[in-house]
Amino acid sequence: MAQSKARRWLYFASLVLAAESIYMLPYLRRIFQTSMEETFGLGAVDIGLLNSMYGLVALAAYFPGGWLADRISARKLLAFSLFSTGLGGLYMASIPSHTGLIVLYAFWGVTSILTFWAALIKAVRNWGGNDQQGMGFGFFEAGRGLVAALLASTATVVFAYGGSATESLVKVITYYSAVTLFAAVLVWLLVPDDLHEQPTGEDQSQQAVEVQPPHWRDILTNGRSWLLAAVIFCAYLLYLGTYDFPAYAERGFEQTKLFGAQLATFRDWMRPLAAICAGLIADRLQASRVVRISFLLLLVIYVSFAVLPADSDLLWLLWGQVAIAALAGFSLRAVFYALLQETGVPLSQTGMTVGFVSVIGYSPDLFVHTLAGSFVDWFGVGVGYRCYFAFLSVFAGLGLLATWKMVRHPASSPG
Repeated sequence: MAQSKARRWLYFASLVLAAESIYMLPYLRRIFQTSMEETFGLGAVDIGLLNSMYGLVALAAYFPGGWLADRISARKLLAFSLFSTGLGGLYMASIPSHTGLIVLYAFWGVTSILTFWAALIKAVRNWGGNDQQGMGFGFFEAGRGLVAALLASTATVVFAYGGSATESLVKVITYYSAVTLFAAVLVWLLVPDDLHEQPTGEDQSQQAVEVQPPHWRDILTNGRSWLLAAVIFCAYLLYLGTYDFPAYAERGFEQTKLFGAQLATFRDWMRPLAAICAGLIADRLQASRVVRISFLLLLVIYVSFAVLPADSDLLWLLWGQVAIAALAGFSLRAVFYALLQETGVPLSQTGMTVGFVSVIGYSPDLFVHTLAGSFVDWFGVGVGYRCYFAFLSVFAGLGLLATWKMVRHPASSPG
């Protein structure tokens, strides 16, 4: 039994490492943008276009990726995705042309989304079983946060001792590629190959009985799929909204860039704490209650941002607002996929459901990054940020409503 439990947690750890390592290469600009510009001879707009290419391919890949996840085992899809992405990183380390980079980022949109994302969520759901969905997704999100911090920190060390900017960046890219390839090996060795079998050794026959893959009409005609998509859309939009807190502190409160960086670091350290707590609470009180409470807290906090002035005398309050918003936002991210189990989505439909809701749920990536800046350009710093936070508060209310409607009409148990 001890060996079975140890292997189960190693399986979980391999999923956490896979989930974070595969995105370090496509999102290299988050830490090393100026070095990318120097190394590849690109401008800031060129770098942005690379990520836009990646985002467009990724958005188109979510739904067909769900179809694949319901027909091919997670072990095969995840290992292929990680191996292919890692090889792409080695190609990037050769410093290809701009055209080569465009093709590479489109390729990563396929390998990190089409053959990866829905299979990953299905594997985590499979790990959690019938009774530990909250803990599974909560611990998964917390682990991702810790692994992200560890990988970023070690990459920074690699960069610091790499020599010139170009040499240092090539070493970082090689390092990220090696970690991704290592994750591919772990997934291949540790993740079960069966589509539906639970790895825990426990009796979970309720989830193992579906053998027929779903048709896309099963998903599109299910009202709960649309409600779940709405919940994830609102949750992800509100989560991305927390990324504007440092700029708001610097512009609205006239604080230094160091203060903004400290505020961002404080926000990010809320991620593992919120995810673990949300996951454990979700298994005791239901994931939907955690989601509703989180939306309610975000509604209150974003309304407070919208109505209260950016006054340096209220910096103490800003820290509290950021703490609550971060805890609620990361809690949503941690458990909203646990709603799959609570709302009765069969395990055999997990892939296509995740693919469908992801197309809608993650679409804020296409517009929210420029939204705050647009409000500020139109109305000035003070009024602009108030309008932006009021806009976010509306979606906190809509997310609360969507969750309430989903829970008001519960589905039958899966299987």
